[in-house]
Amino acid sequence: MARNEEKAMAALNRWTAQKRDIEMQKNMGKATYMGGALPDTAAYGPYKRDKRPKIASEVKTVKECEHWRQDILRGVAKKIAEIQNAALGEHRIRDLNDEINKDLREKGYWEDQIKALGGADYKSQPKRDVETYGAELASHSGYKYFGAAKDLPGVRELFETEIIPDAPRKTRKQLFLHIQPDYYGWRDEEDGMLLLEEKIAEEEAVKKLQAEWKVEQAEQAAKASKKRKAPKEEAQKEEEKQDQPKEPEVEKPKDQDFADFKAYVDIPTMEDIERLIVKKKKETLLKKYAPSEAQSND
Repeated sequence: MARNEEKAMAALNRWTAQKRDIEMQKNMGKATYMGGALPDTAAYGPYKRDKRPKIASEVKTVKECEHWRQDILRGVAKKIAEIQNAALGEHRIRDLNDEINKDLREKGYWEDQIKALGGADYKSQPKRDVETYGAELASHSGYKYFGAAKDLPGVRELFETEIIPDAPRKTRKQLFLHIQPDYYGWRDEEDGMLLLEEKIAEEEAVKKLQAEWKVEQAEQAAKASKKRKAPKEEAQKEEEKQDQPKEPEVEKPKDQDFADFKAYVDIPTMEDIERLIVKKKKETLLKKYAPSEAQSND
């Protein structure tokens, strides 16, 4: 029974692999049928007989560049899953880590070629998971350590003793390098609501200025008419003055007229005034402090 069961499973595996191979050939290496396992040696797609070109600049179509980039990503994902096993040995882990870094550099060449041919710019997009798994030393930029490679002898000490340098101080040129016109408000006119509000405010300002101008013109006209009427009114007043009879002039008294003036009334002297003041004060004090009997005796 075991042999017959194994034969059936082998036939089923061959059938599912063939079905998946045909579907991936039609859909540029993509398949929705997930039944069965596809062997690593299965060939599919329009590039099944070709090997990946060593120089990315030789490929002249974006479609083919996308195919080889995806092929590299699949290989990197498999190697990252394999390097997680620390039982592989130091030499195998180091070789796998070198291969992953080599594949990532090659992926960058394909991305540059895709961009040069007018395709998507993958380097400006967020990095995928296969690249974020690696750790990079600040002193060895460009080389990453994945999985068990981080715990290799000599590597762990580097990560523990590494001193992260401070970010260099940016110059004035670097600060103003990425400033857009929006920072200065040069693109405010592109906002429809703002344009509408500005138009309403402009119309109100124009109406206000027109009203002020009309008031000024009316005031200037009134002043001009008054200036025209003023000479006529003055002439009329002068004529009226001339027509009115003149009043007889009264002579004002002079200082010489009061020189020989004599008064026939007794004028009190200073002594009389002082005596009268003392008497008044005495009477007020008596009224205030002395009894009524003493006041009557006095």
